[in-house]
Amino acid sequence: MLRNQAHATVVNVTSGLAFVPLAMTPTYCATKAAVHSYTESLRHQLRETSVEVLELAPPYVATHLMGDQQAADPRAMPLEDFISEVMEILTTQPGATEILVKRVEPLRFAAAGGAGKYAELFAGLNSMIH
Repeated sequence: MLRNQAHATVVNVTSGLAFVPLAMTPTYCATKAAVHSYTESLRHQLRETSVEVLELAPPYVATHLMGDQQAADPRAMPLEDFISEVMEILTTQPGATEILVKRVEPLRFAAAGGAGKYAELFAGLNSMIH
């Protein structure tokens, strides 16, 4: 049991799409939003234990998740850069509960920019879908 360990960490992986969905992948986005909510609640439940709960929310990264075109897409963050920035955050920000590389911050904080900013990001993200 994790709570019996001197120190334990749970890392849940969500996505920038948990915060501003891509309409062509509604189930993926909704699931990642649910994992974000679950992670927040789990972190709160375990706040007085030795278990830390982290959320890693990647942006659009050059992987094969949605096929070879994503791995080669120049708009995607290179995987090596993503890994490097994540490791830098984990090393230099030990108190961080959300691991957010710079590229995902506009999505993560879209709602904080007000309804207009959110709508602008949603429209831009989804502009290629007919």
